Amino acid sequence: MNKIISERRNHKSFYSRLLNKLMNYELKKRSAEHNERRGFPIAVFGNDLIGIKININGIYEGEHIEDLFHLLKKIDIDVQNSTAIDIGANIGNHSIEFSKFFADVICFEPNPRTFDILAANTKRIHNVQIFPWGCSSKVNKIKFHENFNNIGASSRVVGINSDSDFEVYVKPLDEMIDTLRNVSLIKIDVEGMEFSALKGAEKVIAKHYPVICFEQHESEFDCEFNETKSINWLRSKGYKIFSLAHKERRNTVIKKLHNLEKLLFGYNEHRVIIEYEKLPKATYSMIYAVHSNFL
Repeated sequence: MNKIISERRNHKSFYSRLLNKLMNYELKKRSAEHNERRGFPIAVFGNDLIGIKININGIYEGEHIEDLFHLLKKIDIDVQNSTAIDIGANIGNHSIEFSKFFADVICFEPNPRTFDILAANTKRIHNVQIFPWGCSSKVNKIKFHENFNNIGASSRVVGINSDSDFEVYVKPLDEMIDTLRNVSLIKIDVEGMEFSALKGAEKVIAKHYPVICFEQHESEFDCEFNETKSINWLRSKGYKIFSLAHKERRNTVIKKLHNLEKLLFGYNEHRVIIEYEKLPKATYSMIYAVHSNFL
C-alpha cells in the first residue's frame, strides 16, 4: 500500500461548479473570437474592472469608441493623415483601436504598473508612441492613489479607495508642441485632472483645434462654473459640447423592469449624439468637444 503524505477535503457546491464550467466555456469561446477580431492578444489586469470588460466584450467602451469614429467621419476629420493623443492611456485599449485608423497615436500613462502592460500591448504596433508620464498644467511630481479593483479609476484625487500610494511624474503636453503633427483628436481619461490636462495643452489645442473627448463625474458639476470647470474652459475656446442624448432618470422599479425586459428579449439601442447648450448634471463616460470651425 502506498504511503499517504498529504490528504485534504475540498467542498464545492453544485451551483459553484456549474457556474465555473459555464464561465470557463463561454470565456474560452469569446477569447478566440476577440483575438480574431483584434488580430492579436492583449494583456490585462486579471481582476480589474477594465480587464473583466475586455475578457467579456473584447474591448472596453467599444460603443463609445464607435460613436467617436462615427462623429469624426460626420465632421470630415481626415484621421488617416492625423495624430491622436491618448492622455491616460491605461493598458492601451483605446490606443489600439486608434492605431487602426490614425497615422500616429501618442500615449501618456504615469502609473508604472499600468505602463508596463501598455508597453507590452503596443510593442509591435508601429504607429504608437508611449510616454511614462501624465499630462498636467505644469511639470510636477504628484501623489497617485491606486485602486487595485479598478486601476483605471486610480487618481491623485483624495478620498478614493486606495490600495497603493506613490508619486508619478506629470508635465504639460505643450512641451511637445513642436513635435506634434496634425493633431485631430485628444482623448483624456485622468480621473478628476481633466482641467489641468487641458490647461497644459492650451497651445496644442489653439494650433490644431482637435476634437477632445473626455469623461466627467457628477461631483465635478458645480453651480460656480455653471457646468464643470473643464467644459466652461472649452466653451471659452470656441468649442461646442456634445454627448449621447441624456436619458431622464427613472423610478428604480421601472428601471429594473426595463433592464429585465432587455435581458429577456434583447433590444436595439439608438445612440444619438447631440449638442448641449448646458450639459445636465450627471456622470459621463464620454463627452465630445468639437470646435466651431468644424460645424
